[in-house]
Amino acid sequence: MDWVLKHLQLIIAASGAVAWWLNQRKQAQATEAEAPHKEATFEDPELAERTRRIREEIQRKIAERAKAYTQTPSPIQPSMVKPEPVAAVPPILREVVRRLPEPPTLTRAAASHLEAQRNAEILEQQVSLAEKLREATELKAAALRRIQFENQVSSGDHAAAVARGALGEDLRNPDSLRRAFILREIIGPPVGLR
Repeated sequence: MDWVLKHLQLIIAASGAVAWWLNQRKQAQATEAEAPHKEATFEDPELAERTRRIREEIQRKIAERAKAYTQTPSPIQPSMVKPEPVAAVPPILREVVRRLPEPPTLTRAAASHLEAQRNAEILEQQVSLAEKLREATELKAAALRRIQFENQVSSGDHAAAVARGALGEDLRNPDSLRRAFILREIIGPPVGLR
């Protein structure tokens, strides 16, 4: 909270910049929506002429159909309206309209390659799962050994004998004795408080 109060001017400036950016973006979208759609320009004058003729024919047909709908006596009786004969698609539109190519089918080699990749991925997963299972069984075995050791150590007289025997062995070994002194210095009370 202290940071907010100390940097209030920075926060106000940043929020103002974000508001300005959002406002500019909103205005740009509004001008795009209001702007009339430009007709496509063609470098080829023949193609431009064909496109213009097609548009005129489409607009003429729309106007004719709108006239036919307004001249019908009642919307309830559509059987009285004669449908216009459907004109054949002009050859110009056949050239302009192209069908999307169908997605390529997989060849046997590609399918077998994909199957081999899937099998390899499955094998990798199985190997990693087997490794995790092996680690889990090792941890379980170590936990069981520790529990058995703790049970043996915690059994009264036997525990004291085991501790004395281990301590005696540690004090006879020079490396263990050195380690014990170091641990006493680290863990024990500070030298100034002795």
